[in-house]
Amino acid sequence: MRVNEFDDDLKFKKRRTSDTVFIIKIVFIILAIFAILSSVLFISKMGSSDSYEIEEKGQRYGNSEFIKYQEKISVAIPSGGRYILDDADINSFRTLNSEDRSTRIIGLDKNSVYFGNIPISDLNPNKLEVIGNGYYTDGTTTYFCSPLSEKNKNLSVPMKILQSLTYAFSKTKRAQDYIYPYRKVETDKKIIAVQNFSFFATDGEKVYYKGEVLENADLNTLKSVDGYNEYFADKENVYYQSKLLPIKNSGKLIVVSGEQGDEFLYDGANGYVFIEDYSFDREKAPYKVIGNNGNHLYNLAFVNNEGIYYYDNQKKKQLRAGDNIFVGNVEELSPNVFMDNENIYYFHAYDVWKRRKHSGGRVLSSRNTEIYYLDKKDGWEKVKDIKSGTIGSIWKKGNKYYYFDNLGIFQLIDNAIYEIRDKETLEYLLNYNEGSGKIGEFIENEKLIKIEGEKKIEIRVKYTTFFLPFKISGLLAFILGIVIAKVSHYYREKKNAKKI
Repeated sequence: MRVNEFDDDLKFKKRRTSDTVFIIKIVFIILAIFAILSSVLFISKMGSSDSYEIEEKGQRYGNSEFIKYQEKISVAIPSGGRYILDDADINSFRTLNSEDRSTRIIGLDKNSVYFGNIPISDLNPNKLEVIGNGYYTDGTTTYFCSPLSEKNKNLSVPMKILQSLTYAFSKTKRAQDYIYPYRKVETDKKIIAVQNFSFFATDGEKVYYKGEVLENADLNTLKSVDGYNEYFADKENVYYQSKLLPIKNSGKLIVVSGEQGDEFLYDGANGYVFIEDYSFDREKAPYKVIGNNGNHLYNLAFVNNEGIYYYDNQKKKQLRAGDNIFVGNVEELSPNVFMDNENIYYFHAYDVWKRRKHSGGRVLSSRNTEIYYLDKKDGWEKVKDIKSGTIGSIWKKGNKYYYFDNLGIFQLIDNAIYEIRDKETLEYLLNYNEGSGKIGEFIENEKLIKIEGEKKIEIRVKYTTFFLPFKISGLLAFILGIVIAKVSHYYREKKNAKKI
């Protein structure tokens, strides 16, 4: 064999060996990716069983949320699970054991005060005092800590993925995706809790809500708008939480919402609309709200002279659904049915679900609210409310009778208006004295037949639903895509080299 042929053969064998090693590496990377994903899925399933074991076998500190188990202290954070207090001193750890339920998530050892599992370095545990309404002080520094858990807004998705991967392999520290939110109160004055006003405090001059100042608030006239929500108003100013809204108190503020829907602040005097501190375009005001307390809708409709608007809670902004189709004034007949000067309309709502690819279960794709035209308003007559309107009402036109539903989609009644098919059902409804279940039976047995109106307006809110393992798989798929691209590039280069 000639020397050149021997060298070529040797080079070929080396290339083949190199190619084999390269392919083995790629296969190993792919297997590692799936192993990581499987580990994360397994750990996520194990989390709930760990919490159960701790709560069953551990030693609870008084009436608090803290438990000692296997020489570790953990605390329950709703929606997040149990979290370990990594640096807590077990020998000196204690809780407040107060009658105030909001203090059950406060722990102390010789070094720190803990809000849940988070140590607060500038509070002295030996001098800690409970002010009330979620406020705590050591005489020098004051904090607010909410007893209600929230998503950790400071935890980004990449960091959550990284922490989850770390926890999957080391079982050291879980991703802090939920916390008991806290805030340092920026004052050197002594503060006191405001009685019968949750999460409020004052230093005699300033008013605080959840540790933040309400600018120019008058405590003597400050109250919640419509009770249990986070919209507040004094004699002049209007607030969402501690944020000052750019309107004045008109005296006609109300909170409007659909059943289980977003809550809006509505100014009946000027037609302004707010959701939290987001304002609908005030230059387009006044708006009229349609669907308040309705339960055959996911979105309220807000109407002005030139259009129908809604709030997309996924895009976090006001959107236009279409032109104003109504003639003259719009009035409510029931929470789900309304009329203008000429016509009767009603709401209809439904979900769209999609199956996950390559896995079981479904995910929410969209929530849809539609406005349908029913009929001209002339000739319609209300006959009777059913159980004071809590179930619905009976209406008549000509010799036909109709059931207007007030139970809603959350009680599995799909439509707002049904025709009553026979006298027996009509008599039963006129003397109705049962719960909601009988209405469903009438619909199933076709004693109540849904009305098919004409769709005029459609509101669609699209959802993108992910949970952490799928976010991780997405990241790993991205990495795998890069690897495949590199492999393809390698073989293209190799092919071109052979041609040369």
